[in-house]
Amino acid sequence: MGISFFGNAPKPKPIQNVAIIGSGIAGLTLKHALEQEGGMEDAMNVSIFDSRKGLNYNTGAGIQLNGGMSTLRRINPTLQRKVADASLPLTQIKSRAKLSDWKWPWESLIEIFSKEKDKENFQTLLEIDLKDAVSRSNEETRDQLIVDDELMSYVILRGSLQEILVDSLHGSKPKFGKTLIGIEGGNDGIMCKFEDGSIEGPFDLVVGADGIKSAVKEYVETGEISANKRASQRSAIYSGIRIQYAVADGDENDTTEINSELHQYFGDGTYALSGIYGAGRGRPPAKGAFTIFRDEDYFGPFRRKDAPNKKINENADWVQDARSDDEMKSKMLERAKQSGVPLDEVGPIISRADRFFELGVYFHSPISSFNGWKREVNNGQYVVLCGDAAHAMPPFLGQGANQAVQDSYCLASKIHQFNTEIKVSTELSFREYLNSYEKTRWLPTTSITLKAALLGYLEVGGGFLSTFRDNFFKVMGAIGVAEKVFLGK
Repeated sequence: MGISFFGNAPKPKPIQNVAIIGSGIAGLTLKHALEQEGGMEDAMNVSIFDSRKGLNYNTGAGIQLNGGMSTLRRINPTLQRKVADASLPLTQIKSRAKLSDWKWPWESLIEIFSKEKDKENFQTLLEIDLKDAVSRSNEETRDQLIVDDELMSYVILRGSLQEILVDSLHGSKPKFGKTLIGIEGGNDGIMCKFEDGSIEGPFDLVVGADGIKSAVKEYVETGEISANKRASQRSAIYSGIRIQYAVADGDENDTTEINSELHQYFGDGTYALSGIYGAGRGRPPAKGAFTIFRDEDYFGPFRRKDAPNKKINENADWVQDARSDDEMKSKMLERAKQSGVPLDEVGPIISRADRFFELGVYFHSPISSFNGWKREVNNGQYVVLCGDAAHAMPPFLGQGANQAVQDSYCLASKIHQFNTEIKVSTELSFREYLNSYEKTRWLPTTSITLKAALLGYLEVGGGFLSTFRDNFFKVMGAIGVAEKVFLGK
C-alpha cells in the first residue's frame, strides 16, 4: 500500500469500474453476477474485452451443468431458466467396456457386485442414476442440486450457453479484437493496453477470465505481459492426452421431448463418450461423440526422448479442424475400432457429424502461481484470476464450466460484500476479500483438477492398465464411490 503525506495508508474506495478480460463462460457469468446485485445505487460499470474477432456460437462441444446451474439460479432465476430451457436434463451416466480374456484372481468376486453384461462381448462397469444418487447424498448436496423437485443437472452445447449469456446482458456487450498487452497502475486506477493501440480505463479491478493462455495470469506471476505469446502458457501442463470431438446437428422435424444420458465406452488406450445436448430453445438437440486417447509421443505429461519436439495445440478458441470431414471421420472411426470401442452408438454420430474439433488437454498446476490468483498493481488496485485462467483443469469430470460459474459468483459476492461493508468501516482492506475468494475456491478446484487428471490417465490406459481400469470402475460403481466423485464429494 502507498503512504500518504500524513503517513497513513490511502482510504480504500468501493469497486465501481471493473474490466473483465475474456468473454468465455467465467467472464460472462461474472458480468451478470456483478450487475445483478446492489441496485442502481451500487451499480458497477463492467466492461468485457476479448482478443477474438467475435463469438462463433457453433464452436465447442457439449458441457455438463449441475452445481453451475444451481449457482446461475442464485445469480438470476430468469437467466437460469433460459439456460435450462435451452438444455436437456441429464439423467444417467453409463460406462461399459469390452470383456477381457484375462481375469484377476479375485474378478469372480468383483462380478458379484457388477452389472450384467449388456451386450455380447461387452460389460457395464457402472451406471449412475443422477436423481437417485443426489437424493441419497448429504443434505447440502441435495439442497444444491434438487430445487423445487427439479434436478439441477443439464447438458448443453458450449456455444449455445455463451449465446444465452451474451444475449441476456443488460449492460454493455463484449468488445472484441482486444488483445491485452499491458497493465499499468495510476492514481486514478488501472489502465489496460491493447494490441490495437487502444488504452482503456481507469479501472478499480481487472479480472483475468481469459482461459488457459491467460495474459492476466502471466501478469499475476511475473508483473508483466511479454510479447512472446507462448509465455502465457508457461504454467500450463500438457497432459499427453488428446481429444477429438464430432458434433452432429439435430433433425429440425424431430420434436420429441427427451432427456439425455452420457454413455462412456472404454477401449485399449482410448475411450469414447456419446451424448445428446441441448442446442438452444426451439432448436433440435445435437449429438456429440468424443474419442479421448494418448498422445503416442508422450508418457503422461512427459515427452518421450525419441519423440519430435512439436508444438501441441490446445485449441482454446475451439477452431474447427482444418482437415476434411471425411478424413476426420475415418480417423475417429478407425481409432475407436482398433482400440475395441463399440461403434453401435458413437459410429453413427461420427458418420453424421459436420463439425469436428481436436485439442490437446492442458491443465494448470494448483501451485503454479507463487502469488496465488491476484496481484496488487498500485495502492490497493488489483488484478485477479477467475475460471480457467486460475485453474484450468482436465475435462474428465465435466466440471470446467461448473467451476467457472461458481468462481464468478463467489468473486462477485466478495466484491459486493466489500462495497457494502466499506460504507460502515473505511479501515477495510480489499485484499482480504480477494484472499477470502481464493481460499473459498482454491480447495474445491484443486481437488477436482487432481481427480480429473488421475481419472484421465486411468481411462486412456492400455494393456495391463485397461484391465485394472475396468475392474476399478466396477468396484467404485458397486460401492458408490463413483457417484460421490461425480457429485464432487
